[in-house]
Amino acid sequence: MMDTTYLPDPNDRSANFEFAMTFNGYEHFGSFEASATAAGSGDRSSLTLIRNELFFVARASRHGDDDRYVAVYRELLPLFAAHYDTKP
Repeated sequence: MMDTTYLPDPNDRSANFEFAMTFNGYEHFGSFEASATAAGSGDRSSLTLIRNELFFVARASRHGDDDRYVAVYRELLPLFAAHYDTKP
């Protein structure tokens, strides 16, 4: 299991985007539409759902030429930390 040392610095835009792309919501949920529905649901109860939300926002940011994914990563960071095992 991953620990929090693998979570990128919230000020490193490039690393945030790279981390977001380590999960593919389209593949996991089976389609763009299903990934979009999950990302927009507001449900952050699982690691899969928060990873998908970051993935989806990062993809949208790339297409919209903005950096909204950075703010979303910062917002999700405590949730990521809570899900990752910090034990050695």
